[in-house]
Parts: sequence; structure tokens; C-alpha cells
Amino acid sequence: MPFNDTNTFNPSLALPALRGTFGDWTYYSAVIPLAELAKRVAFASEIHTNKGLSELIQRSLKGGPHGGRSLDIANYLQNEHERFFNSLVVAVYGGAPQWVPLKVSQPEDGSPSLSEEAAHSLGVLQMNGKEKLFAVDGQHRLAGMKRLVEMSEKKGAANQQLSAISDLVSVLFIAHRTDRLERTRRLFTTLNKTAVPVSKMERIALDENDVMAIVVRRLVEEHPSFKSPRIAMHHTNNLGRDDSIALTTIGNLYDVLKILFLAQTGAKKKELEFNRPADAKLDEFYNVAATYFDALAIAEPALSEYFKTSNPVSVCQKYRHDSGGSIYFRPIGLALMTEVAMLLKQKTSSWLELLKHLPRSLDKVPFAGTIWSHRGTIEPKHRVLCRDLLLYMCGQESSKAATVTLQQKLSGVIGKETNLPKQINF
Repeated sequence: MPFNDTNTFNPSLALPALRGTFGDWTYYSAVIPLAELAKRVAFASEIHTNKGLSELIQRSLKGGPHGGRSLDIANYLQNEHERFFNSLVVAVYGGAPQWVPLKVSQPEDGSPSLSEEAAHSLGVLQMNGKEKLFAVDGQHRLAGMKRLVEMSEKKGAANQQLSAISDLVSVLFIAHRTDRLERTRRLFTTLNKTAVPVSKMERIALDENDVMAIVVRRLVEEHPSFKSPRIAMHHTNNLGRDDSIALTTIGNLYDVLKILFLAQTGAKKKELEFNRPADAKLDEFYNVAATYFDALAIAEPALSEYFKTSNPVSVCQKYRHDSGGSIYFRPIGLALMTEVAMLLKQKTSSWLELLKHLPRSLDKVPFAGTIWSHRGTIEPKHRVLCRDLLLYMCGQESSKAATVTLQQKLSGVIGKETNLPKQINF
């Protein structure tokens, strides 16, 4: 099946359905085989009479030459045993769709019975195959389903039985009138604008495919160095003034693990976020994280002190205060030093020794004047400059032109001609 957006004549179809009303819309809730849905339902180009706008919708959904999001969804459907989607909203016009209510016999033995209204909501939605169907909500899911069927057909009929194309997909059918295009366009916009994406905190708390989320949860549940309340449960990466006991936030710990896993495992970002590995592999990821923090505690004795203490409040007060403290006790610093560590590790086996010799105090170069201001506040906008200065100190910048550029950037931030910090010798 070509990956396109056309409706051709299809055989008649009868679907068990519930009829309901919401506002001034009448809808029919039904289930339909995935392959049948992919074949019959088009994208929402029908709600635009302008050809350019219709093509714009299709281009965004097809995702370019490599498949984009539709390919990600197709792979999810094919590979995830616990796959699930919520209902698509599909508009219907043309043809001769018919609603045939079922006659429901009421029990005569006194058992609870359906109300008359509920009984009349049960029926069959019949279509003669001439209808035009297009997705008002769920277009990316539809694009993924179309691509899945295309992939299955390329693999051959023998593989089709192993794929998700026989799944039953939930669909809400609504009536569409070509003389009321603005009504359907308004519904399309409303459904897509008001859909709230899953937040980072929700992913961390609930996602069973995201490797970082799984390992973060295990760290805060099992690892003595990270058990609650040592990790602050915040929607942002920022620690508050009341977080006197936490090393960092759960969101920052997630980001640190992403830097770590991308560098040390060779996995791609999408693989880590969407493809749950086997339990044995998850154990390996957990061990990578635990081993890394053990190494980090060697580079920064303050971390070792924090991990071992029974009184983390006193350690946090010692290394995180208004005058600065340790870079490792700030969320931005923990992520920054992890990025530096991973970049060093890719180039030299002495990465941990280099990390041990780098400055750790926020009121010292290269932190002072870049990410740590004279006002005693964090300045995230200079994070990349600070990272590059740390790498330079480790001897990772050999180009004279790059060194001059780095010095110019530092001088521009400081506000006067400034020499680069001294490089490490050990």
C-alpha cells in the first residue's frame, strides 16, 4: 500500500458502535481493525479547500525522506507488546452511513436493566464504502499505522500475522458537512491545541519505556545515596531554598543520566526514550549509573561525604550556600561536569584524573564570571562557555584559532581583556 492520503471505493463495512452526544456533536464510538483504518481513513486535507494547505498537512505528517514521527510510531506498534493508543476522531461525509440500533431485551428476573436511553445507544454503524473518512484528531497515529501496513506488505504476508495490523483501534466517528467546513476546522484546531503533552515529571514517574526514567526511579527507590529525601521531587531542575537536604532534583538526575547513557552506551536518544530494553539490559544501565557516581565521588570528595553521611543537611549547607560552594551541588553543575567527564572519557583514559584536578568551587575560575555571577546567582546562558573552558584546562583544545576565539568569548563575558585559565599538569 503506498503511503498516501487518498480515499477510494471500499467494500461495505459494519461496525459495532455506541452512539452518543457531546455539545452539538453526535458521535459513534466503534472499533475497527488497524489495517482497515489505515486503508480507509485519510489525513485532514479535506478540511482545507486550498491545495497548498492540504499538502502542508501531508508533508508534516509524512516526516520527510526518513519517515520522521510516522516511522517512530510504526516501530512502536510493531515492537511494543504493551502498545496502546487512545481513540482517533474521524470525520465522515458522503456515501450512505446508517445507524442501526440494536434491540436490547430487558431482564425479567429483577436484575439491573439498561435505561431506555442507554439501550438506544447500542447499535451498528453501517457504511457502504463510498464514504470519505479523514482524521480530525490522531493524524500522527494514523500516519504511523499507514506506514506500519506499508512495512508489513513489503515484508510479505508471512510476517503480517506477527505485526499489530490486526489490532482493533478505537475510533470516534463524527458527521462532517462540506458546507460547514469552518465547523470541522474549528474542532480540528480545538482538539489539537488543547491536547496537553506529557510533562517531564509524568514521564519520569510513569514511563515504562524511557530508560532514564526507569533508572531514575530505581535510584530513588533503592540506592542509599539517592533515596528520598536526597532527591527533590520538582517539576523543574531548580532547587529551592527549602531543599536543604537534596543533592539535586529528579528532573536534573534524569538529564544527567541521559548525558551519561548517550555517551557510554552508544544508544540513540530515541532508542533510550521509546524502546524498553530487556530487564538484564536495564540492570546494565543501572550499574553504569551507580558506577559513574562512585567515580564522581572520587573526583569530588564532597560528594563522597554526602553519599556516606547520615546527616545530609549539614553537608549540603557546607557545599551549597550563598557564597557558592561546590559546582557538583548545583543541578546545572552536576549536568555540566557530567558532560565534561563524558567528553574527556571519549578522548583519554585519564578522564577521572583530569576531573579530580579541575576546580570545584563556584567562586573560582572558570565558574566565577561565567555561570556564577558576582551577585551570587547561577547564569545558565554561559554554560557552554564554561564547559569549553573546562575542556581547554584539560588540554582538549589544540587549535590556536579556537583558543583565540575562546579567549575573546571569555573577555566579552567578563567585560575586559582576560587570559584563559591555566591548563592542568599532573
